[in-house]
Amino acid sequence: MSKGIRSAVIALTVCFAMAAGAQGTVKVGKDGSVKINSGGSKVDVSGGNVKVESDGTTTQVEVEKDDDEERSDDDSDSEINITDAGRKATLACDGNTEVSISGSANDLTFTGECKRVDVTGSSNKVTLDTVGRIDVTGTSNAVTWKKAAGGKKKPKVSSTGTANKISQAK
Repeated sequence: MSKGIRSAVIALTVCFAMAAGAQGTVKVGKDGSVKINSGGSKVDVSGGNVKVESDGTTTQVEVEKDDDEERSDDDSDSEINITDAGRKATLACDGNTEVSISGSANDLTFTGECKRVDVTGSSNKVTLDTVGRIDVTGTSNAVTWKKAAGGKKKPKVSSTGTANKISQAK
């Protein structure tokens, strides 16, 4: 399920519960799942599904997964957006690709040339063939690059957080 849809479902559910004056709980799992109990109603958002129980009625919506990867059809600019935990994948950059990774414990390899790679979260392992810019935020992320774009010696690098490691492959 896309981050936007999940956020919208959560926000709407919390707003309805608050408007009704209900007391309740909101639990967010390490895997990104969300469970809300309020005023006798329950909402469970996990694994691309949304399940709503209220007044003895259950409604379940299954959202078609796109493997959390979105690409534009414009040949001059492309994006890869990954919001996941524990994902292992190899993806291709085309020279203009901007990559955004948000999550934890992902093991991702990018072939080709990536224009920019942003990593947010913790314990992500990212391997890059060629890259122009790397931005890392979070904890214990490891980003390895082979070559800098444009024939430069090194890509532009920014790292904030704790115990992040950005290095050139040997």
